[in-house]
Order: sequence, then structure tokens, then C-alpha cells
Amino acid sequence: MAEHDTLAQRLGIILTKFNNGQRLSISSLAEEFNVSERTIQRDLNVRLAYLPLQREGQHYSLDPTYFGRSNTLALFRLCEQVGATALFPDNHPALLSQWLAPSGSPVFLLSGFNLDSENLHHQHLKPLSKAITNRCLTSIQRQGSLATVVIAPYLLINHKGHWHLAGISNDALIIEPIANVTHVEQLAVTFTQQEGVIAQLKRMVADESMPLTEVILKAAACIAHNFLHRVVLPQQVMLKELDDGSLLLSSHVIDVVQLLPTIKAYLPHLMVISPPTLQAQLKRDVKNLLSQL
Repeated sequence: MAEHDTLAQRLGIILTKFNNGQRLSISSLAEEFNVSERTIQRDLNVRLAYLPLQREGQHYSLDPTYFGRSNTLALFRLCEQVGATALFPDNHPALLSQWLAPSGSPVFLLSGFNLDSENLHHQHLKPLSKAITNRCLTSIQRQGSLATVVIAPYLLINHKGHWHLAGISNDALIIEPIANVTHVEQLAVTFTQQEGVIAQLKRMVADESMPLTEVILKAAACIAHNFLHRVVLPQQVMLKELDDGSLLLSSHVIDVVQLLPTIKAYLPHLMVISPPTLQAQLKRDVKNLLSQL
């Protein structure tokens, strides 16, 4: 588990315990989370210093007049400390509030706090979250296609820094990377959520079993040694070594956009064979970069 994940989980559990009225000791918390007592002391005295904690001997408790309020200010402060606010466009307070204190079924599911550098698609989060809350069918358009897809949206999932829309389309479960979406339109038709779909989606994220996309690449002979002697790509497989010394490679990823930084690092010697949407995104990025030089 990443450092931010571990810290966020520990602080969140400690905050919940305090808000439930529990009296906690440094030694018991250190044992529970398998960390040093010094780490727990830093949690209480630095990371959670904004809380009105009361100390009685070796035990700490939350000022009873503060009970319940940690659902607002305290949780916002916690999210700021672990970097979670940066996951939302411009730290949008409405979306953050909807994540922390949903009035109904959850809209967001976060797994990991790595930040997505390709944030132009964040504009779609607000209309999609509204569609999920209103239980409205939603029409989306993908990169490189004029066709639209109608989805019954269930969740917005942030998996290791990359946003995905999860829902039902044509009676099948679909998880669409937001980076692939170019247009979103909420329709006037509502739907009823199917029981168990959200639980199934959460299990898929927890088990790392989200649908994968195969990416085929060609590495020129001059960089082939990098891929022969180490794993550079997620789930990297060498499909074929060609007569000129170049390699055909495959990689399986949840979101093809996550390969862009690696591909750019090896340009112009690493080419995308498929899918064409990734090649199109790469060309746009390179064109934008050259226009700024």
C-alpha cells in the first residue's frame, strides 16, 4: 500500500474512533497499526493537532462538545493533509463534500491517492456526479468516435490517480476511463440502480480485477535492450522479435492513458500499434508540446 494510502487510512480510523467517543492510548494505537509510538505521537500532536483532544494519563479523547463536527471541518483538514483534495478539479469544494458526506448512495470510490497529471478531463466530473446523484441516464462520446454511448452511471472511481466512470450499458457492466470521454450529456430519463452493482464494483477495485485493455507497441532495435532485460510496462509481454532487432510488445492496463509518460520517454523509438485512440492522444500531446516551443 502506498504511503499516502496508509497514512490516510490510519488517520481516518483514529479520527473515527475519537468521534465515536473512544479513549485511545498511544501504545494501543501503535500496536493496532504496527507503527512506532513516535509515529502515533506525531499523528496526534502534528497531523491531528487541530482537534481539541483531552489527555487523561496515557489516554486521549475528543472534547465531547466537538462530537459530530469532525464530519465537516476535521475531515476537510485531514483530506488536505494527505493530498486527497488535489484529486478533484481545482479542489472543488462541492465535489469534495459529496465524497466526504454523501446524502444518499456513494458517488465516488477512491483507491490510491496518486495524482493524474492529465487533468483536462476533470471538467466531466461535476456533470457526471450530478447524473449519478439524480439517477439519470447519461450519453457520453469517446475520443476518435462520433457515436454516443448511453450509460446508467453508478460510480466515479479514482484508481491510482485515474478517474473512471462505472455503470451499466446495454445490460453489461462498463468502466470507462474519463480521459477517453470528450462529451457528457445528462438525459431526461431516470433509472433504478440494480442491487449489488456498487458492491461488485468495489470488489473489483479492491481485487485489482477491473477490466484491462491490451496495448500493442513496437520498440525500435536501439531501445530493445531496455525491454529485454527489465519490465518497463505494466504486465509487459514480448510478442515477437523482428528481423531488424525491433520488438513487438504488449501491455495490459486499466487506463491506456497511464502509458503515455513511458511512451513519451522513449519517443520516437517506441510506437503505438493499437489501440488507435492512444496513438491519437499521443499525437495531440506531442503537437501541443511542439506548439509551445
